[in-house]
Amino acid sequence: MSYIDSNLVGNEEVLYRGKVTLLALIPWVIWGLILAMFTMGVGLLLIPLGYLSLRSNEAGITNKRLIAKAGLIKRDTVEIPIKKVSSLQIKQGIIGRICGYGSLVISDTGSAHAPIRFIKDPMRFRQRFFEAQEAAESA
Repeated sequence: MSYIDSNLVGNEEVLYRGKVTLLALIPWVIWGLILAMFTMGVGLLLIPLGYLSLRSNEAGITNKRLIAKAGLIKRDTVEIPIKKVSSLQIKQGIIGRICGYGSLVISDTGSAHAPIRFIKDPMRFRQRFFEAQEAAESA
């Protein structure tokens, strides 16, 4: 069960989930293969570690909150009521723009929180968030 699903309260429902792209695994594979040449295959352990690290990131929009979690062993979570989010920034490098992924930086009243990395189509996530925020304010 995902972190988002296990933390829903009352009649809260998930409106949109940000998916993590597997394209972000490419650097893990490249470095794993390079290190494998020099460490007698030990570098290949980076590949499943990278996969688990990427899969540990999740972000979702519910009808009440924006919920995000990052981290496999060390967990960073952000749970902000949808009406209290002041900005949702997107950070994309060149490769992220080409491959269609980026990081979300969520801010509430003046404080930025840790970025949620490797979210597929972050512009769509931001659009869905603002739609949900508008619906919550008009309700």
